[in-house]
Amino acid sequence: MNVFITGAGLIGSHVAAEMVRRGHRAMLYEISPREDFVRAVAGDTVSIVRGDIRDTPALLDAMRAHEADLVFHSAALIGAVAQERPFNGLSIALGGTIAVAEAARLNGVKRIVFASTTGVYDYSRNPTGFIDEDFPMGADIFYSATKVSNEVILRSYAKHYGFEYAATRFAHVYGLGQYVGGSKGGEAVHTAVADTLAGGTVSIGRRLADLQEYVYVKDVAQGVSHALERPLQSNAYNIGTGVVEGPEDLAAALGSLNPQAKFEFQSPGPNDSPPVRETPFDLSRSRRELGYEPQYTLVAGIADFAKEIQRISKG
Repeated sequence: MNVFITGAGLIGSHVAAEMVRRGHRAMLYEISPREDFVRAVAGDTVSIVRGDIRDTPALLDAMRAHEADLVFHSAALIGAVAQERPFNGLSIALGGTIAVAEAARLNGVKRIVFASTTGVYDYSRNPTGFIDEDFPMGADIFYSATKVSNEVILRSYAKHYGFEYAATRFAHVYGLGQYVGGSKGGEAVHTAVADTLAGGTVSIGRRLADLQEYVYVKDVAQGVSHALERPLQSNAYNIGTGVVEGPEDLAAALGSLNPQAKFEFQSPGPNDSPPVRETPFDLSRSRRELGYEPQYTLVAGIADFAKEIQRISKG
């Protein structure tokens, strides 16, 4: 089938690679694509189209030219970038989603899968145990607010126009990326892996100083691909590992790359640390309905990440 992917960054490019591996055709739509990065991750058969996510006519033309059957919508500004310039972040996130939905329904697309986040859950309720997809949603920062809003918008579009829809809610994603959308946490893990490979002292930065559930991008691509391919029974799926880990766990995973590495831990600041999320995802629905099963522990994911960095540096 033909899959149209908005956003050619960390997640979009790896989803394209996984869908091609599974025998599909993939197109990436991005306002400022880095072709060298896309080719390194997804190969030479993936089509790349330059365009603004809010440009409905351009999206219509691109989806029509690609004969899109499926859409994976991941284009957005992330975290601090969305928070620092709220009007711009809201315009891109909300306006872009509406444009994607309009272009998709006018082109007869069968299904939209949306890249959502753990941040849609209302952690102010102090959840215990595991968080499943029915846990209440809520947000008080702009990035999470756009994800909550976009889930509702797309669910409403799907109901009104009759196409299929699901949100894939990701834990803290790490892996080989370019981070132009603003993923400071993902960039911090990248820096830590690269510094560990280089030797010397490695700083576990403030962005990585709290408990969180890490998920490797190749597991994310697996989960999204299942949501694109398999019959949907629900509108939301958690994609993670079901394990919460802290900075010491990350240092141990990094240390497996270079036993001589030494680590310094920075304390989180009030404005630059992600919220503490001690409650892991419940993956029961994703396992049962999608057949999703994470393949990478934090140690295995960091090891594969290091190999990818080395592969790119040699290429």
